[in-house]
Amino acid sequence: MQDFPRINISFAGGAYGHYLKWILYSLLIDEPLLAPWVGSTSHSKDYISDYAKRAKLFESRMSLRPEAIADNPYQVTIAHPGTPTNDPSFLDGIHRISTLVDYVLIPYFDHKTYLLGVHNWLYKSTNSIHDALAYVDREDFQKGWGIDASQDLSSLPRWILREHHSLNIFNSWESQCAWFAPNHLKKSNCKFVFISNLFYNFLPTIEQIRQFLDVKWIRDPQDLLDLHRTNVKQQKYKYQDAFASQILNSIADGTNFKWNASDITLETEAYVQRALQHQGIMLQCNVLNDFPTSTEELREVFA
Repeated sequence: MQDFPRINISFAGGAYGHYLKWILYSLLIDEPLLAPWVGSTSHSKDYISDYAKRAKLFESRMSLRPEAIADNPYQVTIAHPGTPTNDPSFLDGIHRISTLVDYVLIPYFDHKTYLLGVHNWLYKSTNSIHDALAYVDREDFQKGWGIDASQDLSSLPRWILREHHSLNIFNSWESQCAWFAPNHLKKSNCKFVFISNLFYNFLPTIEQIRQFLDVKWIRDPQDLLDLHRTNVKQQKYKYQDAFASQILNSIADGTNFKWNASDITLETEAYVQRALQHQGIMLQCNVLNDFPTSTEELREVFA
């Protein structure tokens, strides 16, 4: 087994940290190449050999102890910085981790995958949207919309949920991942791995990671391509950013773009509503349960 540096993968919920760990394991450890899938996530540990399990491959969402890192023969750890039981913020956590390891890889959603990040956070890394919005004062529903604050979120009219989400979800997601962290973290032993590059520019991105870590792969990264394509294919929310961009660009250009109601989620509708608000465009939201399916129709509900 070759020696390689102490590497940590630090990531916010839903940012494919387990997938990046699988990539490193597959390229650094001379074991059979197996997929890490559990449904559409990469949380299976079946690809890790019995030997690796006996060797105490260390993973922690809570903390990184130097002695635990020393006990880990593969020198790869994962962490979720900024969780309530861990560090005061995502960036503070990465700063601390960077003093304990040689290199930190940070898989991170970029501007092309913003909505993919929001959806993964809501539907993969939390138990429910109720958990994601647990911090919101339920009395806001009474104050803002005159409805019973004790109601289950899923029972509320769609137009109220959309408006509520436009005011809350995105600020909450941006806070937990310190959006946009690459503008604020400049450390020589930390590397952001943007999800759009990991997905759609796979081989060059893997080569950049290899050079950053100064390691040798035990197999050609091309051997991972079929499994990688499968992973990208099964990401349910990967087109939400493209639809939102097309809608907003069409509004800006004065053209007409059409889509199916099933093409975009409630959260993407909320994102469009929020983006228009930032341009000074308000929607006639009351009882707008059926969101328009073209920008021509969308303009008709501008306030």
